Amino acid sequence: MKKSDIIKQIDRQTNYSQKDIKLVVDYFLDAIMEGLLQDERIELRKLGVFMLKKKPSRMVLNPRTGIQTLVSEHYLPYFKMGKYIKKELNKDQHNAKKI
Repeated sequence: MKKSDIIKQIDRQTNYSQKDIKLVVDYFLDAIMEGLLQDERIELRKLGVFMLKKKPSRMVLNPRTGIQTLVSEHYLPYFKMGKYIKKELNKDQHNAKKI
């Protein structure tokens, strides 16, 4: 699902224009990005948590050349799924196991 699909889905369920919905979705995504850039933990109930994980510097081997290179420490975005969405995603699998 793309951002435009989300906007269309909200448009079908509300009386707001797609232009207004796009503006709100953009502000929402900007707020999440800004929070991550400030190393904040973003928690959305029923969905999960967005955060940054710090990866330490390490030596890696280039498989093509065989030369070792130092990769500096860096941050990676991380998403931890919430209990509600885990339960919803696995509901059908859980029921299938009972049969």
